[in-house]
Amino acid sequence: MSKFASGVNAMLLLSCAIIVGSPPAGSQDTGAPAGAGTKLPIVERYPDRLEARMELRRRTLSTVRSPTLSPQSIVTLTKRWQPAQTLKIAFRGGDTSLHQEIATAVAEWTQFANLKFDFGVDPATGKYRTWNMSDSNFAADIRVSFDQRGYYSLVGNDSTNRTVTRPGEESLNLQGFDQGKPADWKAVALHEFGHAIGFEHEHQNPLVPCDFRFNDDPGYVPTTDSFGQYTPDNQSRRPGLYTLLGGPPNNWPAVVVDFNLKPLPSHAYEIGPFDKTSIMKYFFPDWMFVAGTNSPCYTGGESLVLSDGDKQGATKAYPRAPESIRSVSSLRTQALEAAANVKSLSPAALQHFQEALKPVQDR
Repeated sequence: MSKFASGVNAMLLLSCAIIVGSPPAGSQDTGAPAGAGTKLPIVERYPDRLEARMELRRRTLSTVRSPTLSPQSIVTLTKRWQPAQTLKIAFRGGDTSLHQEIATAVAEWTQFANLKFDFGVDPATGKYRTWNMSDSNFAADIRVSFDQRGYYSLVGNDSTNRTVTRPGEESLNLQGFDQGKPADWKAVALHEFGHAIGFEHEHQNPLVPCDFRFNDDPGYVPTTDSFGQYTPDNQSRRPGLYTLLGGPPNNWPAVVVDFNLKPLPSHAYEIGPFDKTSIMKYFFPDWMFVAGTNSPCYTGGESLVLSDGDKQGATKAYPRAPESIRSVSSLRTQALEAAANVKSLSPAALQHFQEALKPVQDR
């Protein structure tokens, strides 16, 4: 796991969880884009409503000034939960059995991160906490749904930031889990809850930039199949990711491709070893890399369990030692105070930072 953090190794930049060509369990990497007659996977991203709000927040906080912290590190630090914090989690949709399975799977994070997950289980009925689209106040810090498109999660406390989301909106989505869980469902749940506690995508670690093959092979002649998807031409020259993801079914402009795949900013961050086995790195087939199977980012399949790097990163981001907690809290307080003093903040943004500051200042 990458260890992005301003001094404390937390990964809390803007993020969106994407799935790029993850093969079904037991399948092999084909080494080429899908051919004619094969539908490409949907590359998941935040819904437009969430992405637009995050972009507005980014522009607002880009004006923040601090003698010791950069604007980006302030965004990062203000999104982190407090070590030892209890995070309330609620579900909308699914049955008790599904809720229990997810809760059991994702609890592994709390073995290493000094956080607690509270699923609000009713001792009399065994039912788990729920939330509704009509809620006027946040029913939980992390609100899980199953009916939106794709898999994604807001990063850290963006899930309770009214400038980014609303009480009646999901903060984490696991499409279709209530209809039937995929073979790799535990890995998907662990990944998304990794985002929910603040971790970023490993394939965007700036220490070892993934050599994604963004551009077409030289001389590539745009060629499409019956689905309108870009495929290799009759000389076996391949489309690059800008072309492939820019066509059906994803239709991403280049800026969205860059946002999801290019390295995150490295200034103001300590960067730990790149961990290609991290649960926070999605599988990418070899044709997506310039060096193919020799790419430092290539693996032969999905990462299905927490890696040693994931465990170490969670421990460092949310420490248990009192001295380390004080250090983490001090940095976070500086960032929150700097953000709360931005003159162009909306009332909702100011309230968010003030509410985040209160439990720290009350200690």
